[in-house]
Amino acid sequence: MRTLFLLLTLLIGYSGSAVTEEIPIPADKATIQFDTKLGVVTFMHRKHADLSSTECTTCHHTFEGEAGESIKPCHECHKKKRAESPAAKTAFHTRCVGCHEYTAEKGEQAGPLKKKCKLCHVK
Repeated sequence: MRTLFLLLTLLIGYSGSAVTEEIPIPADKATIQFDTKLGVVTFMHRKHADLSSTECTTCHHTFEGEAGESIKPCHECHKKKRAESPAAKTAFHTRCVGCHEYTAEKGEQAGPLKKKCKLCHVK
C-alpha cells in the first residue's frame, strides 16, 4: 500500500521541493467545507498544516512558493472532464485517504480511512 501511495503521489504531481517559509493560511481557509453528493466534507486545513510531516506542496502540488504567487483552488484544475488532471473526487480520495492509510500503516494516529465514508461525508 505504501508503494501505491508513493506512486500515486508522484503521478498526481507531488513536487519534492519543500517550501522553506511558512505560508499563512487565510482565516477563511482554516476550515474548508466541500458540498458533495454524500454530504458535507469538513477539511481542517489549519490542523493539517500544523502537522510536522506535512509540507504545503504535498497537497498544493503546483505551488512553487514564489513571492506574490497565490494558491489556486483545487477545483480550478481538478474538474470532472479534464484530461490533464484527475477529477477533484479522485484527487481528494487518492491524496487524503492515501495519506491516512500510509500514516496508519506507520502506527501513527490517522484520519478516516476508506470504506468509512460517513466519517468525512456528513449529511
